[in-house]
Amino acid sequence: MKMIVITGGQGDIAKAIKNELMQEFEILTPGKEELDVTSIENVSKYFDEHIPDVLINNAGYVKPMSISECDIYSEKKAVDINLFGTFNCTSAVLRKNNDAKIINVGSSAATKVHGTWSSYCASKAGVVMATKCWAEDGYDVICISPGRTHTKMRKGLFPDEDTETLLKPEDFAKVIRRAVEGKYDSGAHLNVTKDNVKELLK
Repeated sequence: MKMIVITGGQGDIAKAIKNELMQEFEILTPGKEELDVTSIENVSKYFDEHIPDVLINNAGYVKPMSISECDIYSEKKAVDINLFGTFNCTSAVLRKNNDAKIINVGSSAATKVHGTWSSYCASKAGVVMATKCWAEDGYDVICISPGRTHTKMRKGLFPDEDTETLLKPEDFAKVIRRAVEGKYDSGAHLNVTKDNVKELLK
């Protein structure tokens, strides 16, 4: 049975992906206590012990703040988790399994402007570009970016939002399944929303 490792494994999207794929794959969903994506030593040790066939870089962090008033340590944390964490885990996995498939969970914020989300938007935009570079370098990698999604993280940011307008994590997980199955081209960046998810699953 092939192994999939999903970083940020305690979040709603990771749980939905696990539920979607657990019948066919061994799924590991480490939380930050087990796999700190910002730590070179911790990541290297984890992937010495767990060598996946598919890595899903899903760990993420956002704390909206204006750049002039921000906690710069929080901004660094966002870049470290969202961007460096993706580099850190991808490099560690490919050193152990050069044929591993890499699926980067991006964000629609990578291509949209949000005034107080600059560290999140910029780091997710970096993930999109890294995906394209790694594909050109010969690796099997894709970036799939969820739009507004019904998760606890989203609820914390927008507590009064109408959840009927949001993408369901279960539907996003079905797109991830298609990526695991190789249905999309390496290097592609897919934006997934409530409005287009059915089209992507055709």
